[in-house]
This record gives sequence, C-alpha cells and structure tokens, in this order.
Amino acid sequence: MMPKLARSVDRTWLLLHSYNVRVCHWINVIAAGYLLLSGIHIFLDFPELYWGNTGYQGYPAIFKLSDWGLSWDEAGALGNRMWGRNYHFTFAWVFLINGLIYVGWSLRTGHVRSRLWPGREELAPANLSADLREHLRWREPKRAQATNYGVLQKVSYLLLIFVFVPVMLLTGLAQSPAFTAAWPWLLDLFGGRQSARTLHSVGTVIFVVFVMVHVLEVLLAGAVNRVRSMITGKFLVTREEK
Repeated sequence: MMPKLARSVDRTWLLLHSYNVRVCHWINVIAAGYLLLSGIHIFLDFPELYWGNTGYQGYPAIFKLSDWGLSWDEAGALGNRMWGRNYHFTFAWVFLINGLIYVGWSLRTGHVRSRLWPGREELAPANLSADLREHLRWREPKRAQATNYGVLQKVSYLLLIFVFVPVMLLTGLAQSPAFTAAWPWLLDLFGGRQSARTLHSVGTVIFVVFVMVHVLEVLLAGAVNRVRSMITGKFLVTREEK
C-alpha cells in the first residue's frame, strides 16, 4: 500500500490595504451609492437627453426613456423624487472632499507612484495581453498577484481617479445655473447645458458597468478574503505543500 503524503498548508497574512485606503474606499461606496440613487431620481424627472444648450419635451431628443417601453407615468410611479437634488448635491461634496483627501494622501506618501503607476515594461503589448488573459480566468490570485495590482487595474484606477471623476464633476457643475453664472466657460467646454447632462448620464452608465465588473471580480477571486482585506487590511495567502 502506498504511504500517504503528509500535507501542510502555509498560511500567510499580508497587509494589503492601508488604513487611509480602506476608510476612503468605504466612504466612497456610501457616497457613490447615494449619488447613483439620487441621480436616477433626478433623471426620471425628465427622462430625455439632448445635445446642445436646449432641451424640452417635444424637442428632438437623442434618447427617450419612452423608446424603451417606459412612459412618463410609469417613471413617475416610482415615487416622490423631490429630494433627489438635495441628496445628490450633498453627497457630491462628500465624494469630492473624500476623493481629495485620498489623492492628497496618495501623492504625499507615494501610493500613486508605488501601487498605481505602471512601469514601461508593464505597458508592453505582451504584458497587457497576458494580464487580460489572467483576468478572464476569474480565479483567486497567487501571492504576487494578491499584493500588486495588474497593469489593467492600474490603468483603470488611474483613469477613474484622474480623468473620469473630474469629467463627472465638471459635467455636473455645468448643469447648475449658479455655477455656470460664475464659470460660464463650463457651458463652452461641453457645448451646452444639455450636452453636459447627456455626458453626465453616459458617464453614470459607464460607472455602473465599472462597479459591476469590479464586484464580479471580487466575488470570483475570493469574496470573503477580498472584502476582509478592505475592512481589516489583512489578506490571507495560502500555499499547500506536499
């Protein structure tokens, strides 16, 4: 009879996320959730999108909710949405201030340079395709992958922080008469108030898709371990040895 092989499991706890990253992450989760919900309420008050500076019911629209089988009455049946703008404006400030704290801390401590900024070799086509294939395998990461972001993650986070969020902020401000009175260049920047509203709505859809992919990756790559690391900072890496 063949002897049984003794197995041992090497368990290592890694500090994956610092205190600052964890706190800012969960504040953003709450703020982004309220921004999305209140934004939907605001949109449903007038569920049509236009391009330029003019838009009203009956004016040629580039998108109508009614084209998707929903009427104005059905949209209004979701309830009173008068609170939407107040919540949206409040949590936009929460999101902005928290984001500025995160960016300031990241730049001061070198977090952007050490964790998020990709090296030249990482941007090589061969490495990009290899990282994409690794993501598409939807498996729990190895030790090196657990402690370092892949190049696609780095590029995605950098675009989100330094391009997407500023554009969403500016398109949001361009819809406010108070801000455009002080900064009329906002309307020129986006080609009109309605153009800014359309871009803001498209950006919301892109953000929702980003969050869905992000959550799906967390679930498939070890939800308990990943969520725990974002709460406590500790990430468990196991290696079975024979």
